[in-house]
Amino acid sequence: MNPWQRLRLARARRKCRLPQQARLLDRLPPARGRRLEELELLALDLETTGLDPARDHIIAVGWVLLRGDRILLASARELRVRNPAADGVGQSAVIHGITDSDLDDAQDAGDMLAQLLPELAGRPIVAHAASIERGFINALLRRLGGVPLGNPFVDTMSLERRLVEAGGGNVRELHGDLTLDACRARRGLPAHQSHSAGADAVACAELLLAQVDELGGAGRVKLKELM
Repeated sequence: MNPWQRLRLARARRKCRLPQQARLLDRLPPARGRRLEELELLALDLETTGLDPARDHIIAVGWVLLRGDRILLASARELRVRNPAADGVGQSAVIHGITDSDLDDAQDAGDMLAQLLPELAGRPIVAHAASIERGFINALLRRLGGVPLGNPFVDTMSLERRLVEAGGGNVRELHGDLTLDACRARRGLPAHQSHSAGADAVACAELLLAQVDELGGAGRVKLKELM
């Protein structure tokens, strides 16, 4: 552990009031110079009631573990999360297809975090448009007394832009060139069940491995090259 990591860990320990997170703070993420073949990463996807972490809420979370260049499908999970908003899911149901009645038996956010945080501990997080996952998870942690995640994030959307532009191409973000479906199609991956948190997490993991293959494979590519 380097001095900067010690300082961050000490600060996080002082501030964290969420027991589910506090007991996991010692599980530090790997050095960014390590090769992908040596790592475990967690692909993560959220379904939310909107795009503003300060106002909107997580209503579904999905994840799957990657070990090197393998996706461990047996590890895939999807959880529904109770929505505390008085006005329900509103128009967001048009996007993700989750209705208020689908959340009748959902668990609360604290119970969801109790299952998710051990999976995140010490692992880089893979997500498509990762600022959404980072923003919502960190906002929820703050509300419950936790501290922001210290995990490195690999954003498959940003990585796809870099790969396309490095090859002399260009992407038109407003035309949907960087959606998960569009990126997968560009890499020859099949269509999947969009806007299911569990299915999107697996789809994101598959996209990352296709991108890593273009970069030279898990035996050569280092974590820092994906960020």
